[in-house]
Amino acid sequence: MQPENKQRRKRSFKSRLLIVFGVLCAAALTAHFAWKYSGSDQPELVIDKDGIKVYSIKSPGSSVLKIMATRRVPTTMDKAVSGMMDDSLENCADWNANCFVSRAVDPWDPKTASYTQLWVQNVGTPFAPREYLLNTQLSKDPVTKVVVVQFKAAPDKLPPDDCCVRVRHMQSRWQFTPAGENQIDVKLLMDIDVEVPYFLFNMEVADSVYATFEDLPRVFNAKRYENARVEWLHSAE
Repeated sequence: MQPENKQRRKRSFKSRLLIVFGVLCAAALTAHFAWKYSGSDQPELVIDKDGIKVYSIKSPGSSVLKIMATRRVPTTMDKAVSGMMDDSLENCADWNANCFVSRAVDPWDPKTASYTQLWVQNVGTPFAPREYLLNTQLSKDPVTKVVVVQFKAAPDKLPPDDCCVRVRHMQSRWQFTPAGENQIDVKLLMDIDVEVPYFLFNMEVADSVYATFEDLPRVFNAKRYENARVEWLHSAE
């Protein structure tokens, strides 16, 4: 084969390769935007097992799924709320085995029914640890006795730390409804972006929340809450 023919074939191959690459990039972008702007903003049941229901919610304009979950838990309101107010590392590790830092930034204030907590977790290679700086607000309906615990990211509360990626978007709403003696109905609505590729997050998040809800009886009924009494909870009645 003549040298000029070889060069011509190489150029032709490179041109075809560039065309294929361009088509794939265009298809990926099209799929991304089609996904991002799709959705009904309505819960869709994805797991229904052992009394636990997990729903995904796709909102137009967001690539990351929101999650809603429900179950009934054999516990008391004092124990459940104690589990939400406990800023100890032991409690953080109970919720998430990868948690390795947990501390109060602003301690619990019964007048405002709020506190601020910092906790840090490993999310696995190749990602840096994620740092959660959260304002936590509690409220109680005096008529229905329903308690709501709202976690919201407060990323600018402290200077950034080079150790970790601080989560900047998180709203996690827990609702506890009395359901008879030593029984409460738990409902979670979670909207969070932990800044990993959204397709990885979306693949794992429903199973992760299911596992958390499966573990709620153990977490809320931990021995450290055996005689728990949250004074704010009763003064709010």
